[in-house]
Amino acid sequence: MEEFASAHQRSKRTSLASNPLHRYCADPDLVMIGDRWYLYCTEDGLPEWSSHAFYVYESGDLCHWSRRKILDLDQVPWWHGGQGAWAPCLLVRQGRCILYFVADGQIGQAVAPGPTGPFRAAQEPFIARGDYDCLPIDPSVFVDDDDVPYLLWGNGRAYMGRLSPDGLRLEEGSVRSAVPDNFREAVTICRRADTYYASWSENDTRDPSYRIRWSSAPSLDGPWTEPQVLIQADHAKGILATGHHCITRVPGGDDWIVAYHRFARDGRGDGCHREIVFAPLDFDDDGAMVQVRPQVGSYWYPARDLVTP
Repeated sequence: MEEFASAHQRSKRTSLASNPLHRYCADPDLVMIGDRWYLYCTEDGLPEWSSHAFYVYESGDLCHWSRRKILDLDQVPWWHGGQGAWAPCLLVRQGRCILYFVADGQIGQAVAPGPTGPFRAAQEPFIARGDYDCLPIDPSVFVDDDDVPYLLWGNGRAYMGRLSPDGLRLEEGSVRSAVPDNFREAVTICRRADTYYASWSENDTRDPSYRIRWSSAPSLDGPWTEPQVLIQADHAKGILATGHHCITRVPGGDDWIVAYHRFARDGRGDGCHREIVFAPLDFDDDGAMVQVRPQVGSYWYPARDLVTP
């Protein structure tokens, strides 16, 4: 994985991709709790995304990472050996950490006292197959400025529902859905000042043209602007299948990070061997997201000097 680093670390070109603990990861959710970064993701490098466990990666600098298992699908009461463990995301509410995740094509929920677990899964799926008119995968969380939490999910159709204050259930009657442009999956929302930004993935994660688009609105009810490209493949550089992202604001300022995955650049890029990339996310004076141009080298933070190997 490519990384940001603080000023005193710019000479250390250490990346998560070279960390001997692990290499292939996808579907990132990057959060900061206290002064620590936590990355939740799909464990990749297995045929048909068949990992049966979730791990968290912890770092103080976005360069040096430790890895810890936080949940095994054998500990999920409703999982009976179906499809694998995908796309976790974290919500912190009322002193607890809530992990939403995909197992067997359904969204589960697990709770822990802290971001590294141990997580205990609920007895039933949080969103089961057939509950809504979509494949219930790729959850993401959004907490508005009024501290109201939302869960987003979907494949083929995007859904959003308001969560209860403790994050443990969806509020009755709050679920809404849409199909933004050529939406495929991995919808997420963030807010900057008085503008909401929705972004999502198009095409298929196995498709080299997998990409991210975005739209903005003055409220969650819209109206939403014409979708624009946020990140897409650069075939000339051999950077393919840039999708399934998260957007994170660095606490205390107006600096933003986008994390996304792409085909691994070790010759095994096939949709099951993916790597995660961090990049700075900028905004124009009019509030539009600036398109991120994928690079072979690393982005450094906070100076945003592009350093190529």
